[in-house]
Amino acid sequence: MNRFINAIGFQIGWFVCIASVRYDQEILALLFCGVLVGLHLFYSKAPLIDFKLSLIALVLGVVVDSSLQYFSVISFYGWGLGPLSPFWLWMVWVMFALTLNYSLAFLLNRHLLLSAIAGLLFGPLSYIAGAKLGAAGFDNSLSHLAVLGMIWMLTLPALVFISKNSFLPTEVTHDAP
Repeated sequence: MNRFINAIGFQIGWFVCIASVRYDQEILALLFCGVLVGLHLFYSKAPLIDFKLSLIALVLGVVVDSSLQYFSVISFYGWGLGPLSPFWLWMVWVMFALTLNYSLAFLLNRHLLLSAIAGLLFGPLSYIAGAKLGAAGFDNSLSHLAVLGMIWMLTLPALVFISKNSFLPTEVTHDAP
């Protein structure tokens, strides 16, 4: 999977998910992003690893974003299941996980502090951008920005650590009798 194509695919999917809320087209966005995910897995050299990492990120993302919503840090708009974050946001987490071993792979070989700093800076920016584009309500208070920053300062390094350590190919050897 080409890193540039991976990055562009994620950005397009992110934007489609965000825009779908404003234009009430979430089902189409989920289908479109599902195709992007399917293409990624089809062309991946390690589709099972990517799939497992996506599932972990999905669970973590639902917990993180549902908690942020529950504690009124941010209010996500769109179609969801009860108190959980909306489905479009679930897809964003799946797609984000697919960047970890490709367009964000440079983080795998760096100290986790770099991932923490990147999460602190860029995590809140993503939420602010989504809110500005109409997919969420966010008041930009310093306390809410700090919470988002702290959450992403922990979440991104955790995902990078999981990606780097949990799915390394294992070598199978067989001893001759």
